[in-house]
Amino acid sequence: MSPTSYQTALPRGDPLTIQHGVAGRQRRQDGRSGSAPMHRYLRYVRFPLICCAIGLAAVFVSHGGFSPAGLQAAWVTLVLLALEISLSFDNAVVNARVLETMTPGQQRFFLSWGLVIPVFGVRFLGPLLLVSLAGNIGVGEALDAALHDHARYHRLLELAEPRILAFGGMFLLMVFLRYFFDEAKTLHWLQRLERRLSAAGRVPSLEVALALVILMGVSAVLPAELRIDVLFAGLIGLVLQILSTSLADLFGGEEEAVGRMAVSGGLASLLYLELLDASFSLDGTIGAFAITTDLGLIMTGLGLGALFIRSLTVLISREKALDQLIYLEHGAHYAIGALGLLMLAGVVISPLHWHLPEWLSGLIGVVLLLLALGDSLRHNRRAEA
Repeated sequence: MSPTSYQTALPRGDPLTIQHGVAGRQRRQDGRSGSAPMHRYLRYVRFPLICCAIGLAAVFVSHGGFSPAGLQAAWVTLVLLALEISLSFDNAVVNARVLETMTPGQQRFFLSWGLVIPVFGVRFLGPLLLVSLAGNIGVGEALDAALHDHARYHRLLELAEPRILAFGGMFLLMVFLRYFFDEAKTLHWLQRLERRLSAAGRVPSLEVALALVILMGVSAVLPAELRIDVLFAGLIGLVLQILSTSLADLFGGEEEAVGRMAVSGGLASLLYLELLDASFSLDGTIGAFAITTDLGLIMTGLGLGALFIRSLTVLISREKALDQLIYLEHGAHYAIGALGLLMLAGVVISPLHWHLPEWLSGLIGVVLLLLALGDSLRHNRRAEA
């Protein structure tokens, strides 16, 4: 299985009836035995919930306890945590499919040490480097501003915002396009649209050409001093998405891969997941500074949210939720496409000092996932009837 399609091959005949008939029998057996699956689900989220409680308590105590400052700091951290979860919930759905290609050891790394990369590498070091480049200052000076002059760091981050959004927007847009522009894709949620997109996948590299046209259109309306930087940042996002998925394709195919190649395929998938997580976190990192300029609160809130999302990813993967909720993956990719386009729209309006509210992308993602969930459940009921 490769991250380019994430589409499980179904048997001939009546595949969905076969697949969901088995799932339905399993659910009825669980019901008769009285063993509710809730305790299994809680096992996955118990650790992040404990970490959230400890983190919020630490913020509360360190900022004065029951003083107004302590209460406000705890509330801001909770809001940032909710922001991260709302923006990255669809990321968990997509990651769950890729996670199935990894070994248990690689899954544990993704959940534990792999968390260091998006939390500290993307949410802290990444913006720090971009601020340094955009503001034409040294990394040390940017770090000093981040730690001691939050207002100045926020201004520098806004200066780097078009480059950040161009990178993340193009990466996510390519994830969306490569999922639907796939002639081998047989399961469709929005039938009319997805059949046409799947048929268009017969044209080699059409999704790349479409993404490049969109990037050129975005850069064409920008001021001259921003065009080259935005084009370069967008191309980096596009190339990294193609490269990471191509590496996973090269080593992928769990049936054929053995030994070292299987390990390499898992590592390529791990790289892809880290890049995907990074692209999702960019929008949230910028949006967090609209809530507070306290870097410690931002790191705590977004980090706890990222930990929760990773645990949710493992839950979806190991409980095979995507095999039962068959349209959930489609809804997640539509949400990814919407977020990518919103980030590119943010590039266009950033020179005007306008900003799209972060709740908008989160709301769109939640609505699309709920619609996909509802259609999946209705499909299951029809299959069991």
